[in-house]
Amino acid sequence: MRVFTHEYNKRKSEIDSYLELLSVLSNDGAEITDIDENKTQVTVQQQKVCKASCYLLIYNLVEATVMNGVQSIYNRIQDEGLDFTSIMDLLKKVWWHSKGESLTSTPKGDLIETVYNYYCQTHSGENLDFNNFVSGVSGNMDAEGIRNVCHKYGIPVVSDGRHLGNVKQYRNWLAHGNKSFSDIGQDATVTQLREIRANVFAFLDEYVSNVNTYLDDECYKVTP
Repeated sequence: MRVFTHEYNKRKSEIDSYLELLSVLSNDGAEITDIDENKTQVTVQQQKVCKASCYLLIYNLVEATVMNGVQSIYNRIQDEGLDFTSIMDLLKKVWWHSKGESLTSTPKGDLIETVYNYYCQTHSGENLDFNNFVSGVSGNMDAEGIRNVCHKYGIPVVSDGRHLGNVKQYRNWLAHGNKSFSDIGQDATVTQLREIRANVFAFLDEYVSNVNTYLDDECYKVTP
């Protein structure tokens, strides 16, 4: 099993474990007993916070899976020692985009020399370094955002993903402090969270499968 797939399955199991715990904590009158047999009742507010936290776990899975999928392509290129001329045109564009920040910050007087040096790298036969750059990522991973990444790399796109937009929105609200954990978690139920998990897992399962097929078929290489 590839490291990429193993990491994905591990993160999925973490979410499953969390939902199992959340199911227990959400029961009316749920209590926690410590090692000394002291009991503490789980409050409604604590239940809300725990439910809201599930959106962060799911979003983390989404973002990590997309990034790791792209990184697995870079790793394969590194492992095979491929140079610029050996990779498909889409990846050549990605490589140039990965130099964008460097070019933007280059003083005007040095720009031509910097571009020329990068141009020389494309003809040097040297192994490529994408510097962990992921093309198409805007910082917000929803279904359309992931499909955009897939288009950039030539990975077959995934359909559906209807719950990813809400997951992204809730994550952003929590991350930026627009809404509290209690606000986000007050209307959520464990059943709804399981439905979201199932939809997101189905979407990502297909993405992972498509990336693995992409690697198996060596789609990253120039077509003979």
